[in-house]
Amino acid sequence: MKRLIVTDSTSDLSQEIIDELRVLVLPVKLILDGEVFKDRIDIKIEDFYERYDTFSTMSTAAVPYEEFALTYLQLTQKYDEILFVLCSSLLSKTYENILNVHNDFKDKHKCRIEIIDTKQCGMGLGLIVIEAAKKMVEGETFEGLVAHINKSAGAVSTYMAIPTLKYLKKSKRIGGMKAFLASAIGVRPVLGIDGGKLVVKTKLFGKQKNLLLALIETLKNDIGTEPVTLALSHAQDKTYVQNLISTFNATFRCRKIYVTYFGPSIGINTGPETMGVTFLKHSG
Repeated sequence: MKRLIVTDSTSDLSQEIIDELRVLVLPVKLILDGEVFKDRIDIKIEDFYERYDTFSTMSTAAVPYEEFALTYLQLTQKYDEILFVLCSSLLSKTYENILNVHNDFKDKHKCRIEIIDTKQCGMGLGLIVIEAAKKMVEGETFEGLVAHINKSAGAVSTYMAIPTLKYLKKSKRIGGMKAFLASAIGVRPVLGIDGGKLVVKTKLFGKQKNLLLALIETLKNDIGTEPVTLALSHAQDKTYVQNLISTFNATFRCRKIYVTYFGPSIGINTGPETMGVTFLKHSG
């Protein structure tokens, strides 16, 4: 039996992880100064951040219906079971477009399909996909995979520390940001995904230069002593983040720590200096 997990590029999975787990990643669109790019294909993440301040306008667009329809028909002829594990439908129309394609063409194949709105984005989505892909390799049933994905979606949390409000002022996708900006002197927001939306989760005070270390006390309250898989995310400072792995390993019961880029889907809203931590709790 041939099975496949499909996600979208808002999952922020590195090419190394994609190749290792053999998942298919659908690229969302980036619209930069009116020019359309396929995420990770037409423009690399490093190039996006290097050019960040040169763009006057930036936005994202979902995987389009028309473009995906052909992919859907090809995949359903090749595979027996497909799981679509996707970005929050409140942040992207990718889930809606893929669901519409499925509803229009589901009678043309015998492939078993499940389309899941994880209510996550970035490495929150990425960690869910990673765990599901591992379970698939282990031989988990289709029903078991769906249950595992839904369970993982409820066990994921993301914290994104924002060093400057410069870029947030442009964003229209962050809940509570208008009120936050009105009283933000000397305060740095920490964003997260809540109920499928990008929201202000907590705050950092003062002039902490090390944003990831400043998050540790907050994370201790959420993680406690439970085992976790962690992702440390950055926009432009991979070496700096890698140097913190030992600190996080010493503080938490980490089964694995990934170091990843914040993709453009988040970076467009938060800026090139954002750093963050995503964790997935494991039971037992």
